[in-house]
Amino acid sequence: MGEPTLSRRTLLRAAAVGGLGVPLLSGCTATTRAPVPAPATDPVSVAMHLHSSFSEGTASMAAHLDQARRLGVDVLFWTDHDFRVSAQGYRRRLGLAGPTDTEHGIELTWQQRSEGGSTGEVRYGGGAAALTARGEGAFWLDADAWNSTYSGSLADTTLGVELRPGPGAAVQVDLSYQPASGGRPAGRYRLTYRLGAARAARRASGAEGTDGLVDLPAPAEWSTVDIRPVDDVRALWPDLVAEDNSLFRLRVGVLGTGSATFRQVTIARARRGDSLSLMRDVMGRYARRYPDRRQYAALEVSLVRHLNWFGGELVMPDYGDRAPVKDDAIGAAEAMVRFIQGHGGVAAYNHPLAGGPAATAAHMVATRALGADVVEVAYGRDQSTVDGMLHVLDACARNGIHVTATGVTDDHEGADWYGSRANWITRLWAPSVELPDLQAALRAGRAFAYKPDGWAGALDATAAGRPALGAVAVTDGRRPVPVTVTATELPRDGALEVVTGRVDRAAAEPAVTSTTARGGGHSIDLPAGSYVRAVVRDAGGRIVGVGNPLWVTGEPAGVPPARLLLT
Repeated sequence: MGEPTLSRRTLLRAAAVGGLGVPLLSGCTATTRAPVPAPATDPVSVAMHLHSSFSEGTASMAAHLDQARRLGVDVLFWTDHDFRVSAQGYRRRLGLAGPTDTEHGIELTWQQRSEGGSTGEVRYGGGAAALTARGEGAFWLDADAWNSTYSGSLADTTLGVELRPGPGAAVQVDLSYQPASGGRPAGRYRLTYRLGAARAARRASGAEGTDGLVDLPAPAEWSTVDIRPVDDVRALWPDLVAEDNSLFRLRVGVLGTGSATFRQVTIARARRGDSLSLMRDVMGRYARRYPDRRQYAALEVSLVRHLNWFGGELVMPDYGDRAPVKDDAIGAAEAMVRFIQGHGGVAAYNHPLAGGPAATAAHMVATRALGADVVEVAYGRDQSTVDGMLHVLDACARNGIHVTATGVTDDHEGADWYGSRANWITRLWAPSVELPDLQAALRAGRAFAYKPDGWAGALDATAAGRPALGAVAVTDGRRPVPVTVTATELPRDGALEVVTGRVDRAAAEPAVTSTTARGGGHSIDLPAGSYVRAVVRDAGGRIVGVGNPLWVTGEPAGVPPARLLLT
């Protein structure tokens, strides 16, 4: 099917052409406040789990912003891994004394690779690696670090290459994926550095598409050559935001027939003591390029069970000097949820499905979802994951655990939101794209998830005629509450599936029945001690939309105030 559109998306797309739209935030607070109202007929579309050049993947902020504009997504939360943003426990040195190198207990392996028909060999000795190569291609040693612990932002980074060059000595850096720009196609960028005495002066020799070549002088004997890739990206491709690139992969080697000896590559990161400011600086570079998208700095807190942090006073967790190894203890995650909430943030429990739906449901009920406000429910490449998480959501709902279900991409590439199988996006019934409004909608459960390749409509629910998606409607218990669930613009031959369940706290498993409403709407009198939620399915039965539960209770004690609805 073609790219789906809604009125808000069409407006924003037109605004992108006409220069209108919402100012981009450089951080959690806009310098110029320009609220954009979201009418009741058009909720705010939010990408809630994205990784940019500050994480270990190939995505850039530009790539995600381009995809958001294409799909009419209003808001992007940058949820890069906290320890990667700050370079917590990251390698500062890639040593070449042998095929492996260990720093602070973190192992790196040098992998031999030939390309273009070249052959080569490496000999280790004297604390260095001596490479020789024959042919017209290249012979490389690729740096492969445990847990990608050198891969991350290049915005503040200088590389120091200690070598004794021979003919063909080279260093190569794989950068981030960028959208089409300056007549070049979308793709991953790369810098190749030729080092040697024959190079009279530093010179950005040129670029062929997304591949750049830089010549660097180096004496014939041992020396250290400093490389600042951001400067070279800026020189070769001035239309890019140079700082929005990652050090995705690094390799040393020989081009053509020649030789070189390498001792180490050092990595100096100048601004990681204030890494959130560094990230916001890069965000701010896109203010004029994407004025019609709203960005917010966020974090995926990643050295406990993964949690996303939305809004409030965003600070970097203090892990001390520990290596970047996840503490999987439940208590550590619960403490981090309290830390996030204590700083005014909304805490989301990320991709929690582990050990199967039944085991995950038991865990979620026993821990009350770690105390989080939000749980990622619609995610992953296969519907089995969503089916499993709906089982978990029903178990939570049955036990009066009021969490907000969202849909996310967890995208580390930024290449194709629409065509990816893991392409869930969240929509919030919020009055604007301002952060307090988005936080309020998340805490209240005023959210649903959709797949942009399958459904372009909206999902909502009312209780006694009042908006109530995610709410807990309070009744005196003598009479049921009239509830209506609606979904607009159903897929051709698709259906609205309405699920009702008990709230009896009797077991960590669902107790539900379902009804199919082909017309896109369903009304029911819901008694106290029950809930209702809905999904949208396409003609083939695939789930393309997921809504949040609406509960009815006669006992409001313990219900989060943001969810209470008196009927």
